[in-house]
Amino acid sequence: MGDVVLRHPLSSRIVHFVNMICWYGLFITGILVYLKLVSNSERALLMKLHIFFGAILTFVIAAYLALTPERAMLFVQEVLNWDKDTIAWWKNFGGYPYKFLGKTKLYKYIEKFWFAKPGCPPQTKYNAGQKLLGLTVIASLFILGFTGWFLYFFREALGKNGVYLFFNLHLWIAILVTLFVTFVHIPLVIVNWPDFVSMFRIGSGTVPVEWAKEHNPKWFENDVAKLEEK
Repeated sequence: MGDVVLRHPLSSRIVHFVNMICWYGLFITGILVYLKLVSNSERALLMKLHIFFGAILTFVIAAYLALTPERAMLFVQEVLNWDKDTIAWWKNFGGYPYKFLGKTKLYKYIEKFWFAKPGCPPQTKYNAGQKLLGLTVIASLFILGFTGWFLYFFREALGKNGVYLFFNLHLWIAILVTLFVTFVHIPLVIVNWPDFVSMFRIGSGTVPVEWAKEHNPKWFENDVAKLEEK
């Protein structure tokens, strides 16, 4: 066994990177237009950019599903794999409250709460929080893509009530998911620095073996180790 293992294949990293760039591009252009923070001419330009980001994201996801369906299916299977340890993760949110507050004076005031305990049940390739995020992203991409392109191509067919419903679904799902990703997912990924580096480094998307054993022991034992044995 080497000192590193592959965590994020190139195809997954490309899709993740494009998704990130296009998502924030869509969010920024959409919010600026919705809040009318720019002039009418600038709003027209931003809407064109909004459609451009949407088209790029749609194309890349479609290409990913068409060219690497087995990789996409593995991801779906993983985020749907909720066992007793996945559920147990939520008892103390994987020990993150303790990691952030356990060495501070504030901890003694929250120590009595059920979520402020150290330790984490053994997880598969993704922990329970990452699995929930994965399911959220899959669902939100589908809903945002469907509502967005329907509003663009078939707006008149929706009628006033349909436009109102589709627009608000599009708007509020985008806002809520963006807030969650920005203020929860990204900080926690940065805390798990080897995972962050493996996703964004130039080169292979690997993590150290010891990190994999500690953070995702079920993945290491059931998938990585067995694969190496073959």
